[in-house]
Amino acid sequence: MEHIKLHDLSKGTLVKLVEMYSRNWQTLDGLWFRNVEDRFGLDVAVELDLKSWQRQSQIEARRIKEALNITQGGLLTILKALRFMSWQITSPLFECDEETSEKVVFHYSRCAVQEGRRRKGKDEFPCKPMKLMLLSNLAGEIEPRAEVRCFICPPDPHPEDFWCKWELVMRK
Repeated sequence: MEHIKLHDLSKGTLVKLVEMYSRNWQTLDGLWFRNVEDRFGLDVAVELDLKSWQRQSQIEARRIKEALNITQGGLLTILKALRFMSWQITSPLFECDEETSEKVVFHYSRCAVQEGRRRKGKDEFPCKPMKLMLLSNLAGEIEPRAEVRCFICPPDPHPEDFWCKWELVMRK
C-alpha cells in the first residue's frame, strides 16, 4: 500500500483534516494535562505543562515561520503567525483592541480550556506563565524586537467578558 498523497486531496478535504488534527492535538494536550492533574495535582501538572510548552512553542513558531515563508517581522506578522498555532486553528480567536506597527493589544473573550474546566467544576487553569512564555517564544521567532506584556490572565482575577488580555510592543 502506498502513502497518502496530500497533493491529490481536494482543498475541502485538506481543510477538514487540518481542523481535525488541530482538535486531536488539543484533545491529546487536554487529556495529558487532566491525567497528570488527577494523579499528581494541579501544581505538578502546571509545572510539567510549562516545561512541555517551552520547547514545543519554539519548535511550532519556527515551523510556522517556515511554512508561511515569513521573511519580514513586525507585530502584525506575529498576530498572523499566532492564528496558525495548532491550538488556535479551531479555538475561539483573539480580538484586537488596538493595532499599530508599534503596539498591538488583544484579548480572548472565549477560552475553550477555561470554559471546559468550568463545565467540569474545576478551578481555572493558571495559564499566565504558559501563555506568556508561548507568546514570547512566538514573538521572538517572528520579530525579535517585540516584547509581550500581560494585562490580565488567570490566575489573575478577570472580568466576565474576557479571560485574558495581552500587549505586543516594539522595543525601541
